[in-house]
Amino acid sequence: MTSKASAIFSLGRPFTSLLGAVAIFAASFVGAGTSLGNYWIGVALGVAIGYLFTSASNALNDYYDRDIDRVNHPERPLPSGRISPKTALVFSATAFGISIALAIVLAIVAGLVTFGVFLAALAVQVAYDLKVKKIKTIGNLFIGFQTVLAFLFGGVIVNNLGPVAFMASASFLAITAREVVKDVEDIKGDVDKVSLPKLIGVKNANFIALTLISLALALSIIAYYPLGILGVGYFVVVLVADAVFVGSMPLLFRNPNAARKTWKYAMLLALIAFVVGGVA
Repeated sequence: MTSKASAIFSLGRPFTSLLGAVAIFAASFVGAGTSLGNYWIGVALGVAIGYLFTSASNALNDYYDRDIDRVNHPERPLPSGRISPKTALVFSATAFGISIALAIVLAIVAGLVTFGVFLAALAVQVAYDLKVKKIKTIGNLFIGFQTVLAFLFGGVIVNNLGPVAFMASASFLAITAREVVKDVEDIKGDVDKVSLPKLIGVKNANFIALTLISLALALSIIAYYPLGILGVGYFVVVLVADAVFVGSMPLLFRNPNAARKTWKYAMLLALIAFVVGGVA
C-alpha cells in the first residue's frame, strides 16, 4: 500500500469504523439469536453500511477540523499534509454515496424502516458537522445518539428491538463519556468551541466521564442480574470488558489519550459480549 493510500485508509479511522460495524452486527445477533442466518443478506448489508458510514463521517469530521487538528492531532493525514482537503472530501462523499446505495438495497431486502433509521443517522451526522460540533457539550450527545441509532439499525434489520434498546442505552453512556475525554485531550486546540472541560474544568469533566462510564458498567451487570436479558456467556465476557474500563479509570487524570484508546478496546470487548449473549 502506498503512503497516500495508507493515509486515505487511516482517514476513515478503520478501528472506529469497525466498532460501528460490529455494533450493528451485535444488535442483529442479539435480536435474532440463532436465527441470524435467516437475515444474513440484510445483516451483511447493514455491517457494510455501518463501516462505510462511519468512515465517511470520520473523514468529514477531519475535513472540518483540519485547522484545529494542527494543534490537537498533527499526526492525522490532513494536518500532516499526507493528503489534501479535496481528497478527504472526495473520500467522504464516495463512502457516503456507496452507503446510501446499499441502504436503498437494504430497504428492499429488510423493509423501509431500515432506510428511515439510516436517514436519521445521516441527518444527525450532517447537523453535527455543519452546526452542532462547535458546541461540543451538545455535540457529545449527538455522537452518543449516533450509537443508539446504530443499535436500532441492527435491531430493525432482524425485526426485534427488545434487547437492543438495553444495549443502546449502555453504549450511549460509554460513547458520550469517551467524547468528554476527547474534549479534555483537545482543550488546547478548541479555541472557538464550547466544551465541557472549558466550562467546568478538566478535573470536573473527567469526573463526569467517570460517572457516565460507571452507569454504563452498572447497566452491563444488570443485563445479567437481576434482569436476565442476556446469559452467562455474555456475563463472563462483559466482566472482562468492565475490568478493562475500571483498570483504565486512573489514567484519565494522568493520560486521557491513553484512557480513551483503552476504552476503545474495552468497548470492542463489550460488543463481543453482546454477540456471545446472542447464543449463550
